[in-house]
Amino acid sequence: MTIQQLRYAVEVEKSRSITEAAENLHMSQPNLSRALRELEDALGFPIFNRTPRGIVPTAKGEEFLHYAVSILKRFDEMAERYAVRKQSEQTFRLSAPRSAYIAKAFQAFAQQVSHQTVLDYKETNALRAIRNVTEDGYELGIVRYQADYEGHFLDTFQEKGLAYREVWSFRYLLTIRADLPEAQKASLREEDIHGWMKILQGDTYVPSLPRRKLVHDGPRRIHIYDRASALEMLSSLPNAYMWEAPMPADMLKRYGLAQVPGFDNSQLQKDVLIYRKAHGLSPVSELFLDELENVRSTLE
Repeated sequence: MTIQQLRYAVEVEKSRSITEAAENLHMSQPNLSRALRELEDALGFPIFNRTPRGIVPTAKGEEFLHYAVSILKRFDEMAERYAVRKQSEQTFRLSAPRSAYIAKAFQAFAQQVSHQTVLDYKETNALRAIRNVTEDGYELGIVRYQADYEGHFLDTFQEKGLAYREVWSFRYLLTIRADLPEAQKASLREEDIHGWMKILQGDTYVPSLPRRKLVHDGPRRIHIYDRASALEMLSSLPNAYMWEAPMPADMLKRYGLAQVPGFDNSQLQKDVLIYRKAHGLSPVSELFLDELENVRSTLE
């Protein structure tokens, strides 16, 4: 049982209509109905009866909703009290994929914000980024996914009350050491890097979606969960490669790397910004997004 589920139930009781409650909560009716069923299954009794007059609480449902309203009131009072106590300290929290262009934008952004602003930058996977924004108070998240899975993610954003907009669409490039002969080619075939070590950055797939096994997956691979460590490893191994989003030229130069189109870059990737609809975008968030667009525009 979560605070969000309590809000769903209380809104349905106020609206006496699943359709109207879903509109007020900025989510789809099927998703709200599913969330209520899950809550009722967890409780072991129905909260509402569906009647010709609309949605009516059951006897146990009325008791439950009384407690739910009380809990939400206390929760909101605590959140407001904490916000007042911390109002002199501004924070900005971003959750994003492990990507060089986002890191560069964040560095430029950090040089411009007030010294009283506390910054929190977490590189992680798509599911964790969504959870960080919806549950852990992050102002912004950037979610990366294959374009084929867009429907799944857009439904998730809608269900969780998130606003979203696309930041960039791109295809991964083979990233290798710049001093290798292969770095001078216009594109690389699978046989060009046969037997090379493949470096993968962390847990990039979504457990609820089918994981696509690539034909060149093999035993020679290293899983690294830190972007900087992955780049360091890549620059130190002569026969290693990594699929990576287009990187800024200065970062490629710093690590002695080059990027070349390759045989497995057909899948379009999307980086999508998410934030809570109810909160909108703060001036600090807008400042970061300006820097992100500045960096992204240099890569096209």
